[in-house]
Amino acid sequence: MKTAQETLIVSLTSGKGGVGKTFISTNLAATLARQGRKVLVVDCDLGLANIDIMLGINPVRTLKDVVFGDLHLRDVIMPTSGGFDLIPASSGIREMAQLLFEKIQTIKEMMLELDGYDVILLDTGAGIAEVVLQFNLLARYNIVVINRELTSLTDAYAMVKVMYQVFGRQSFGIITNNVATSREGASIFKNIDTISRRFLGFPLTWLGNVRQDDMIPQSILRQEIPVCKFPRSRVAVDFIAVGKTLIAGKYPVV
Repeated sequence: MKTAQETLIVSLTSGKGGVGKTFISTNLAATLARQGRKVLVVDCDLGLANIDIMLGINPVRTLKDVVFGDLHLRDVIMPTSGGFDLIPASSGIREMAQLLFEKIQTIKEMMLELDGYDVILLDTGAGIAEVVLQFNLLARYNIVVINRELTSLTDAYAMVKVMYQVFGRQSFGIITNNVATSREGASIFKNIDTISRRFLGFPLTWLGNVRQDDMIPQSILRQEIPVCKFPRSRVAVDFIAVGKTLIAGKYPVV
């Protein structure tokens, strides 16, 4: 059994909302699980959680019961149809979106006590709010999801800049989502990587891209996980490639 110290904790974040971060988190988790790894996803978007909705489940207990009750994180873990475990959060709860630093630290300490997992994916909120930054700091490796929108690039760079200048982080993976071709994904990555090299002084790591597919929005509406429903699709192929790069560990970690 993996000890908590051996678990790879990875955050998936973005500079802005709407780039498909939760879609990436759930499908990456399902891909890793299909490869035989024990995976846990933690919905760290505390005030606007949506993984449970995306998966079509109705959790009995959530992070809210941990923060304002006497439960441990392990008490709210639930299995999913994607083969990975989930710690769901709550949506529309103002107190969860504005947690005190002490409460955030309690959650982080509990996460470090969870064992038996190969990978823990933290699906954080977007932007540079304190709660988002704190969960990113817990991770050994930070993945930033971007797409072709200019605001996605500028806000992602802002996230990387803050993490570097305030907390000294210099290791970031980039996933380009919803691109037409691999060439477009590479071009988008090159733009943000060039900016990082020029103004921050360090390179970013491209973990890969997820290409557009007509079945993706249909699967989301049906609350399905595309890589499970269509394991031979190009989306599934893309996630397999991203997962291999991540697990191979050919990147610096903190």
